[in-house]
Amino acid sequence: MPALVSYLLHAPNRIVAVATVTFIQLVRMRLFIVLALFAVGFLALQFMPYQQNLGVEFAGVGQLQLIQDVATGCMRLFGMIFCVAATALLIPRDTEDRILYTILCKPVPRFDYLAGKALGVLALLAVMLLVMDGLMVLLMQLREPGIEAQVHNQLAAAGFSADDMEPYLQQVRTAGNALPTQAGIFAMFLGLAVLTTFTLLISGVTSGTIVSIVISLGAYFIGMFQGQIFQGIVTSGSIGMSSALQWVQQIFAVLVPDFSLFSLTDATAAGEMISFPLLAGLLLIAIAYALLHLLLAAWFLSRKEF
Repeated sequence: MPALVSYLLHAPNRIVAVATVTFIQLVRMRLFIVLALFAVGFLALQFMPYQQNLGVEFAGVGQLQLIQDVATGCMRLFGMIFCVAATALLIPRDTEDRILYTILCKPVPRFDYLAGKALGVLALLAVMLLVMDGLMVLLMQLREPGIEAQVHNQLAAAGFSADDMEPYLQQVRTAGNALPTQAGIFAMFLGLAVLTTFTLLISGVTSGTIVSIVISLGAYFIGMFQGQIFQGIVTSGSIGMSSALQWVQQIFAVLVPDFSLFSLTDATAAGEMISFPLLAGLLLIAIAYALLHLLLAAWFLSRKEF
């Protein structure tokens, strides 16, 4: 019992120490160039031609929703590439630089080492998402007053009264409100956190960086469409297959996370509010997946000879 208490007391310090080293290591890899690409892409949004065939009543809403859709899409794409590529490089690079030997020779449990690695990746990912999110909110705040004024002038020229204009102007203000999107971005971060720990698990099982990246990306895309895949099998098969396939789907969901659960940005970009119980449930699911992946990765790492 005293040994367990001592481990629990000192585990946070070990995890934070490994996470700090990992964070610095990733920063030195100059992965922040992703933010520069994101900023340049956002500047290009200022000059993109928008659809004019929607009518003046909906053109302003379409412009603001396009900004949110492009922003959240870029966050997901860059976050996915960063999580998989950065995490798949960690263990092979530490092995090549013989850092792993030094760490494991010290009283650092493998779980703490892996948890610190995952925490370091997620810390840098959080910084990147915060900067991207800030750029999105800033651009929408800059564009919303001008779009509202443009819609107001065009509606006035079309003969709309002030009362008739108000519902359309309110739609523009609602589309310019990026607050509901924050819940979707948080859910996206949880999904990317699960992808990070899953990639860490695959990296601990396999011996090649490219193999880890391919398997992790494949699992991510399969997980995004997991429900549709099994639904298609059930639809094309007999009715008696449904119960058996549900068990297969549940077992498969444990091995390959259902990443579509964390895909809420489309709903939030459309103005739908996400309830706190739903976000809390997603947080618990993400923690459960992360712990499972880290425990399995630690077990596989303990079976390797260094």
